[in-house]
Amino acid sequence: MPTDMIQPTSTLLSTSERAPHRERLQPRFETDGSTDAATSTVMGPLELEIYRKWWRASLRFRRHNVDIAAIRAIDKAEEQARAAVGKNMRGGGDWSNSPAKSDSRSDRARALVIDDDDDRDELTLRLRSDTDGRPIGAGVVAASLLFARMFDARPGLLDGVRNSGTPVIVIDVPDGAVFQRVSTTWRGVLFNGDARLMDLARDSVTRREDVNASYLVVKDPPKHGTKTSVDATALSMLAFALPMIGISPLGRTHLPEAINSAATDFLELPPLDSVAMMRTIRIVTGKVCPEPIALEACARATLTDLEIAVRFDRTPQQCLLELRRLCAAKETKKKSRDLTLAQLHGLGEARLWAEGAIADIQAWKRGEISWDNVSSAVALNGPPGCGKTTFASVFAEEAGLNLVSATLAQWQSSGDAHLGHLLRAMHRDFETARSLAPSCLFIDEIDSFPDRVGVTHSHRDYVVEVVNALLAEIDGMAGLEGVVLIGASNDIGRCDPALLRAGRLDRVVHIALPELSELEKMFRVRLGADLHDEDLAAIAELAAGMTGADVERAVKDARRLARQDGGRPLVLSDLQSALLEDDDRPEELRWRACIHEAAHILVDVIHFGPQNVFARTAKMAGRFGMSVRSKLDAYGGTPAEYRKRLEVILAGRTAEELIFDSPSHGAGGASGSDLHTATDLACAMVGSLGLAGPTPLTYLGAAREAGTFLAFAEVRAAVAHELSEAARSCGSLLKEHRGVLEAAARRLATEGRIDGDTVLALLAERGRKPVPEWSDADKGKIEDQPPSMGGPAI
Repeated sequence: MPTDMIQPTSTLLSTSERAPHRERLQPRFETDGSTDAATSTVMGPLELEIYRKWWRASLRFRRHNVDIAAIRAIDKAEEQARAAVGKNMRGGGDWSNSPAKSDSRSDRARALVIDDDDDRDELTLRLRSDTDGRPIGAGVVAASLLFARMFDARPGLLDGVRNSGTPVIVIDVPDGAVFQRVSTTWRGVLFNGDARLMDLARDSVTRREDVNASYLVVKDPPKHGTKTSVDATALSMLAFALPMIGISPLGRTHLPEAINSAATDFLELPPLDSVAMMRTIRIVTGKVCPEPIALEACARATLTDLEIAVRFDRTPQQCLLELRRLCAAKETKKKSRDLTLAQLHGLGEARLWAEGAIADIQAWKRGEISWDNVSSAVALNGPPGCGKTTFASVFAEEAGLNLVSATLAQWQSSGDAHLGHLLRAMHRDFETARSLAPSCLFIDEIDSFPDRVGVTHSHRDYVVEVVNALLAEIDGMAGLEGVVLIGASNDIGRCDPALLRAGRLDRVVHIALPELSELEKMFRVRLGADLHDEDLAAIAELAAGMTGADVERAVKDARRLARQDGGRPLVLSDLQSALLEDDDRPEELRWRACIHEAAHILVDVIHFGPQNVFARTAKMAGRFGMSVRSKLDAYGGTPAEYRKRLEVILAGRTAEELIFDSPSHGAGGASGSDLHTATDLACAMVGSLGLAGPTPLTYLGAAREAGTFLAFAEVRAAVAHELSEAARSCGSLLKEHRGVLEAAARRLATEGRIDGDTVLALLAERGRKPVPEWSDADKGKIEDQPPSMGGPAI
């Protein structure tokens, strides 16, 4: 029988050869504070201390695994040797009476078994004293390193904690997973094993010499209106003049007032970054990361991802690949509305408010300002789909607030619509926001709480009670810290004025339809890496008048087209197809649409200049074409200026009469049509702006409510006069420039688009003076107007 059948390779080695390779007990460091070979960045003294501690623990565990493998190899060798001896005994009789075979392979096998028993005893003894056999978790390591780094950023603070100083430290750990790891590891970071620590939540006050420091770790805030014994215990311990440490998601709302008031230092755990991840990988695997971690590839990595990806049995390369896979999977599953504040475009003033509010909240967390100085209430007003709900979600995420969402409809559906059920549901959401502080309470559709004065129907008492209850709940939040209130509405004018007064939703932010530049940015954000080399200006023009929700839908439709076509990559034509409808119009109807839109842009250029205006004749969103002026830079607000705007809006219909001898229904028939817009504008001139009509000083209401003025016969007559005069004046202008009108229409028919500069060139070719000289009084600067069809909006 071959020798290796009874003598495994491992048993043929000498004792020294069989001993596993031993790693160095410590990683190679130059001096304290020197650069780490794995990360090439400087570690502070405490982080270096913790790094070495975890390195030793990880090394002992890896050695433990090697020893376990050696014991198992010995056991396997013994089993094989015993089996071989037994087999030979069965085949050759009793070896004990055979001197010729005393030095045979069976004797050598018996000797190897005895040697292996000695090795096993040595390894077992080392296993019992070396480690408990539990692996080192990547999450615990990373949390400890971040905790140590936080103290290194405050020179002298660690010395005050360890050497009988008297700091009172409030530490915020907003991330729930990180908080769980920190709550179990922070003692080992700051203190050695014989430190005597007092838990303010469980221990009673003792003698000063029996305690080195006190602490309080709180995951949830105290219930509203309750006072626990922890407050009194914390207040008593302050008299001991010992270090006190409070750890919670937010100390200002979770820890006793005594600790916050006495705090000498407010700290916040730094976020997980590539440096901490690389150091963790090196500790757990025992090997240096071969390459730096790309921040963009792992920007969404969490502590849980790190715990999944980093294991002792993997190489650093394998850990990085798994980490990237987890982050890529998140990116793939990311919802289209999972955006950052920097990616929210088209929100204008709302985004500025959010940036300021977040800065205030951070300053409040650091104890630099009181909550009274935080901009903590805002009402958003804008058309449906403009991103109000998404804004609230993104704001809460970036501000580190727990989001609580509610609507009146939700409160009503909590029971059988009985007033008591509704009020209980309302109170419950407000209480939830208080208990989750720091939090953001988002109330959508706040125009469901109407002006109580205008409620005259039989259920008036019910409505008044609901509005009163909402106002009382908001007033009850005035004395609380850490709760931001956001309301959203499509028509803020319907809300009860008491809801919008100072001390409640006193900041009203209006969100208009996005401009073309903002639309292009919206498409860029939602497309991600797709079409990054393509010019999206034409796509933004096609989307003029759309909201963020429309953009999101268009991108989804485009990606669906690409998937259904063999799963190919997205191309620009997919996006165009998602925006445009199949154009099956007869040529006569196409030409009429070209004349209509050419008239809009021609009169617009003549009256307001060639900048920021274009026209298209593509069929989309139920329209056969559109003329858009995205920005109106000069606007004096005089009657003459408003009449020019009326002419621009009525130009399409007037041109159809001029060229085809009769208009079509394309100028009316729907909300937002030319006739609707022109009528509302004329109503505002007559009954709100004081610019037209037989009694211009009479104010009937706000301009946005101008359509309701038509209930008055005298208003209807005045509006009809203004519209007729504008149509007559526009007709004369188009007759004078009929050649330019038809030339612009031909350009639209062949190219599908024309801009203000092209129209200006056509006017110049015929020697026309396109833009009249405006007087100084007419050149007042106004705010940018939203994109509009056929002319500027009111």
